[in-house]
Amino acid sequence: MKQNFFKIWVLGVTLTYSAFSLAQEQASINFRDADINTLIESVAEITGKSFVVDPRVRGNVTIIAPNTIDADMLYQAFLSALQVQGFQAVEDGAIVRIVPFNQAFGVMGGGDNEIETRLIKVEYVDAQGLAPVIRQVISTNARVQAFAESNYLVVSDIRSNVEEVVRMIEIMDQPSEAEIEVINLEYISAGEAVYIVEELQQIQEQGLSIVEDTLNNRIIISGPSTLRASFRNMLRVLDIPNERESGVEVINLNYAKAINLKPILDSIMQSETFLMSAGESDGEGSTSQGSYRVEVDESNNALVIAAPPSVLREILEVIAQLDIRKPQVLIEAVIAEISQDQAQRLSAQLIYADQRAGGYLTQFDNLLATIIGVGSGDVDFNSDAAAGALGSVQGALIGGGNFDANEGRGFGLLIQALQTDTRTRVLSTPSIVTLDNEEGYISVGTEVPFITGSFTSSNNSASNPFQTIDRETVGIELTVTPQVSEGSLVRLSIQQKSSSLLATAAQLGTADVVTAEREITTNVLVEDGEFLILGGLMDDQYDDTESRVPFLGSMPLIGPLFRSTSNGDDRGVLMVFIRPTIIRDSESANELSASRFDYLISRDLSVEDGVEGEEATRFSESLEEIMEQD
Repeated sequence: MKQNFFKIWVLGVTLTYSAFSLAQEQASINFRDADINTLIESVAEITGKSFVVDPRVRGNVTIIAPNTIDADMLYQAFLSALQVQGFQAVEDGAIVRIVPFNQAFGVMGGGDNEIETRLIKVEYVDAQGLAPVIRQVISTNARVQAFAESNYLVVSDIRSNVEEVVRMIEIMDQPSEAEIEVINLEYISAGEAVYIVEELQQIQEQGLSIVEDTLNNRIIISGPSTLRASFRNMLRVLDIPNERESGVEVINLNYAKAINLKPILDSIMQSETFLMSAGESDGEGSTSQGSYRVEVDESNNALVIAAPPSVLREILEVIAQLDIRKPQVLIEAVIAEISQDQAQRLSAQLIYADQRAGGYLTQFDNLLATIIGVGSGDVDFNSDAAAGALGSVQGALIGGGNFDANEGRGFGLLIQALQTDTRTRVLSTPSIVTLDNEEGYISVGTEVPFITGSFTSSNNSASNPFQTIDRETVGIELTVTPQVSEGSLVRLSIQQKSSSLLATAAQLGTADVVTAEREITTNVLVEDGEFLILGGLMDDQYDDTESRVPFLGSMPLIGPLFRSTSNGDDRGVLMVFIRPTIIRDSESANELSASRFDYLISRDLSVEDGVEGEEATRFSESLEEIMEQD
């Protein structure tokens, strides 16, 4: 029967006297990319050993020795080259078997380079934890396996490597105080216990590691025995039955509205993630959500929460992050109707009013490129070049800049400039303080009756005719919602409406009065303390006026000689100037209020070298003292 399991090459090199003499000599070795079987033949000839080679042993190897070596050194180099190629030499008496490494475990042999399997008992450390470390030092195809129950390691490798592994384990397998301990809790939740321990920084700094297992309500600790004992004693004090099964807490809010927080808290308390963090869920959707309740006391702006202590603590942390002081925004506005030519001049003034801060305007109709160049230069306020450059400006759509924000004088000067001009009509100068993301609304006007329906009798019945009337506000309305960013940028949502009566119904021959409305709705970004200009709403009014001499102007034929008619065309531009100022705390609010009072007093009460000036100074000093006390 023909056997094809192995093709065995027996290199019969006998231990003759000549071979023995060759083994004692020094030789230079230089095998570069040599066939492994050729190398085996050469080693057999030099060392006098007999080899049985597995037919699966194939490949090329390189062994270079720059200095002369003897037969023993050559043989050790040969064994190392085999292991690099994934083969193993197993000595079996006078014969050396060369087989693939994974086949060497079933072949008996001896010597330091032979395969050995050893069972190693690990006493103190975890055998499974040692296995990855051992794999870093053994052969590529060697085997290591850990048995958790008995804490044994099984290592299979060449004998020299196995001995090295044993020495490593002897060094690492030492008793240590940093043992792992699991503490099961009965009353207090694991999250509560870890929260308390986190406040004790000294225990953490001394080397106590703590991990909470919220699903099983237990704590896993690792560290010196003294610290573990101290932690256990602390838990005995904390892990006691609670006098009440659920906690009830009344939380008075300082800044947020209780009615607004309730939907947020209700949603959070239904979250599986939140309940797991509070230790009130088993991770499989099993919760007692029906026992958690949040009620609102609107009269006291308070929340009443009934929940287990662990959930209650988490809710308190959420409320603390939501109930924070929001910044306020002072919004100053000037709403004016300016004639067309004055709008051109005002544009020039706004560009050059604050040369130091570099005021600017943007998006003007027919704005020449030279305007920007002139506006950025150091040009005199009344410069002819500035007036010429701005001659073609027909009305601002939107613009902005820093108009001398020092002590609030910029807006005051702007209002004075507008009021002193006969062709400019200041409609309103509202200002309002509102919270961040809260709408501020100002309305200045008159309620005007408008006929919405009427009833007349078509017969001689006793019913009286009547009219239904609705009253609507005619005037100025400004709605602003600010949104303060992290820095100094403010987003403004602006809606400005201006309405006025054109004429009565009798004058126009209409059924009711006629109103004119102009409205601006926009969203803009402004830096803190800078101003925006919203405008460009043109209003054309045409007036036909007739003048006549009484009695004579009404006579036929000669009447036209005693009366005259004139036509008027008045064009105006509605402009809105807005400046937001962020008020982040009480100190900035006091400073802002003091600066406004100081400006008003110095403008209205002080007279150069007069008694009124002294009184104004004393009033200002008293005001500063009041602000400092607050």
